[in-house]
Amino acid sequence: MRFRIPIADQPVACVDMWCGGAELLTSPLVVGVIASLGAMLLLVVGKLQTAIETCQDERECIIAEQDAFRRFQTQIRQVEPVQFESPDTALTDVGDRTEVMDVPTSPGDATLKYVLSAYEETVRSVPHYSIGDEESLAENLAAELGEDIVTSLATNRVLTPAVQQAIVDRSQQAIDVRAELIEVVTEEMDRLANYQTELTNIETRQDNLCAHFGSVQMRRREAAFDIWCALQDLETKLDRVAEQRQRDLHSPPVAEPPSEETSDEQIEFCEYLYSDSDTPQYPVLSVIGELGEAIRTDKEQIRPYLG
Repeated sequence: MRFRIPIADQPVACVDMWCGGAELLTSPLVVGVIASLGAMLLLVVGKLQTAIETCQDERECIIAEQDAFRRFQTQIRQVEPVQFESPDTALTDVGDRTEVMDVPTSPGDATLKYVLSAYEETVRSVPHYSIGDEESLAENLAAELGEDIVTSLATNRVLTPAVQQAIVDRSQQAIDVRAELIEVVTEEMDRLANYQTELTNIETRQDNLCAHFGSVQMRRREAAFDIWCALQDLETKLDRVAEQRQRDLHSPPVAEPPSEETSDEQIEFCEYLYSDSDTPQYPVLSVIGELGEAIRTDKEQIRPYLG
């Protein structure tokens, strides 16, 4: 499978980049904003934690698939292939033979049955494996290991040395692809954890500002000005985080297809990872957008106190 993140399809950052020329004011005494605006607590922690857990689940699934292919590969290696006198035992393309693959007709085709049973008991038995009701064993085998493998098995009805080696090699490719995918999913988890820390700090700062402003009784105009500047500073920090995430998304984690014989489907990494979960397809940008909107709302609420 090929994971590509088209630059043209990337969502723009949900936080408006601050272009004001005034220097931001900072002070350890800056606390408060309107308490009713502090309803964002745990937004970042909750949503990004869900994304991290989605990555954890996917990594476990990939590991299970990798282990299944290893078991299948081992079983195929243990088979004594059938030697033909004919030299034409290589993989050949003789048309679609997927229908005959599903039900071997000859009781003597033990080797062919062994291949099919081994695949069914290993790769196809992984609990999470997505197999549509209409997808036959042969179609699934072709999708994972190549149509030429299915064609050769259907034609020869037994496992020849050439086909055996091809299955072993393709299984190794499937194992290697999943090893790479495990690595990039783990890297995504690490990035999410870092963004979670950064955004939680911003969110906590914003919440503290909101929670404390109601207690300010004196010099509210000065306090409002300091708070407005502090919120502007948080907005600028959000912009920088959004820019970094955009750079992440413009660097595809898997740039090349693992094999020309396997599926050439192209899919965005984030779509692959998050589309079937409760997590937004772009979880970091989604959280940044919500947090940025809340900060801008806070600034508008503070604005009347500045006059």
